[in-house]
Amino acid sequence: MKKLLAISLVILAGLASQTLAESENGGAPAPFLQLGLSARAVGMGQAYYAVADDASAIFYNPGGAAQVVKKTVGFSYRAMDLDRRLGYMSINFPVRREATIAVGWIFAGDGSIYERSMIGELGDELAYSENAISICFSRRFSNIVSIGGTGKFYIGKLANVTTTTVGFDLGTYIKLTRGEGLGENAPIDMLRIGAVVGNIGASYIWTTGDYWGQFGQRGDSRTDDFPLLIGGGVSVLALDRKLLAALDVRGMMWKSVRIEDDIESRKLRWHSTSIHAGAEYSLNDLLRLRAGLDDLHPTFGFGIQKALSTKRIEEDYPGAEEVDPDGGIRLTIDYAFSSARAELRPDHIFSIGFAF
Repeated sequence: MKKLLAISLVILAGLASQTLAESENGGAPAPFLQLGLSARAVGMGQAYYAVADDASAIFYNPGGAAQVVKKTVGFSYRAMDLDRRLGYMSINFPVRREATIAVGWIFAGDGSIYERSMIGELGDELAYSENAISICFSRRFSNIVSIGGTGKFYIGKLANVTTTTVGFDLGTYIKLTRGEGLGENAPIDMLRIGAVVGNIGASYIWTTGDYWGQFGQRGDSRTDDFPLLIGGGVSVLALDRKLLAALDVRGMMWKSVRIEDDIESRKLRWHSTSIHAGAEYSLNDLLRLRAGLDDLHPTFGFGIQKALSTKRIEEDYPGAEEVDPDGGIRLTIDYAFSSARAELRPDHIFSIGFAF
């Protein structure tokens, strides 16, 4: 009973996270995958399937990773209530300006949690953590269409029980610009469409025999299937590329378990749908402002971009040169505020990126 109570507390503080309040998907394996990772994406209400053109593309739409034409490195940290932490690291390597290979790591967990008896006696420390290591390949098949895929290796740890699994994300990305898919006199500068299917084939198998055996009790084995993510979005760039507006629709499908005549069957069923909308406006070359609705919950943020160095290229005649817009090193710092839900405090997300 003592151990059962402790594990219940870990699940409450770690797994039944803000995801439960946001999308009613609490209790699903790896709930951190349903939370926003990038400060830019969160600031736009997580309407990012048809944006995904930076270091975080590997986590949102692998098809968009091919739009990254410079080597990029990204880091993010999300400050959350109940002493929880969430963040990522990623690096993108363009290949001949037609493809991108990306590697990413998502980490989630909480602070120290200790078991207690029914009368409050302090026991051992219990650990909760989850990690996802990702490798993505994305390729442009034309200036309009790109397709990508991400393989993920998940590691989950709860109360000294560890489980692993493998899953996959697939994404496609369509980009139309003036003169290439759009008319020369089109009222917008760019139209992008993105579609994603995520968490394909992933499921945790928790085996607790060894853990309970040290207490002279029997364990069991439980399978937790990851919800299948299906989503799509559209984004528009207008006003001389100063205004970006985006809209996403995403759905979750879960495998429901049915037991009949002692025979267990699992069937994939539609579980929930959410809508995400957001916008970004570039005030100048340095500052961008963002606002959005993350499934009807308001978000806002800003981003700062700064060229740390420039690269110059020679013109056709001796002694002449100009600045290469794709050269040098560029720093990006982003912040997002995500409003409180279910009486939890609001979240603050910070991201930093380098392009070189």
